[in-house]
Amino acid sequence: MNGISDVKDVEQLREFMTEPTDGLVEMMANLDGDIMVIGGDGKVGPELVETLVKADQKAGVTNRKIMVAGLFIIDYAKQARERFESWGCECFAGDLSNEDELATLPDAENLVFMLGFKFGSAGDPGKAILLNAILPANVGVKYNNSSIVNFSSGNPYPHTDPALGGATEETTLNPQGIYGYSILARETAFNTSAHGHKSQKVTHYRLMYSQHLCYGVLVDLARMINIGENISLEMPHVNLVSQRDAIDRALRGFEVAANPPTILNVAGPVTDVEMICNKLSEIVGKAPNFVGEKADTALIANDAFCVEQFGPYRDSVDDMIEAAAKWVLNDGEDWNLPTMFGKADHIY
Repeated sequence: MNGISDVKDVEQLREFMTEPTDGLVEMMANLDGDIMVIGGDGKVGPELVETLVKADQKAGVTNRKIMVAGLFIIDYAKQARERFESWGCECFAGDLSNEDELATLPDAENLVFMLGFKFGSAGDPGKAILLNAILPANVGVKYNNSSIVNFSSGNPYPHTDPALGGATEETTLNPQGIYGYSILARETAFNTSAHGHKSQKVTHYRLMYSQHLCYGVLVDLARMINIGENISLEMPHVNLVSQRDAIDRALRGFEVAANPPTILNVAGPVTDVEMICNKLSEIVGKAPNFVGEKADTALIANDAFCVEQFGPYRDSVDDMIEAAAKWVLNDGEDWNLPTMFGKADHIY
């Protein structure tokens, strides 16, 4: 298939989302040591792990262990575990917030930390702090000699004027709500670990709005248009990057991991929500219903550093918009994972 708009079903979608870039294959050929993925049983983890497996295969690497740790409780995660093990990955099921269970994990030279808690955090701040701050602190100590890609978020950035291109890695954070503060705490936990262990290297991977077809901002908006639901313009702009490009940049975060830690915005182009909806409506065949006063600022990030390091993304905004509209019109699979990107108050 040529692009994301050519994807017809879930199997094609998984194949598309897990195709490694030449740059990633080259990195894997030169990367020393095993890889542990903590929290690899979530919504992004299974495709990230499959991308790793494919990249190693293309690189001709046969002696690396790829390991995945998570709860593996829900059906989706259990199915992912079956796939992992069929590829030769080692899986470790357990509650890693329990220090005794965390201690049983094997060492690895490279770690992708994906575990976190967002939706529901406002109602359970204790769990948010446990999973987003205390657990990362313990992981940082355990893997004190590893290279770590920490899945962070652009959520704690302040809202900025779209004309300025979005918040950069140097922009001062302004977290709102327990989730935003816990993200800052997670980065601080790894910063503290790196400060005390000079051989540890870290990349804070600040992701904004990756686009899948089973969930994501674009399919959310396409469904809202299709059923006539109101669309708020309180968050008038959004970054758009496909999940396969987001996965590629996450894994290539090992290339820029450093001590002190590197911050890496992965976001995609800043895009006007009204424009997105109008393009979606042309394909869906229904007009969008806009409500609310259009704000002058938005939660958006500038990823110029990422593009400079790794080159342009593969999937364009127009292709992603077209794919989302077609997916919704064809009743494509829906994982029921609303993004809530329009929540200007950041209370989750």
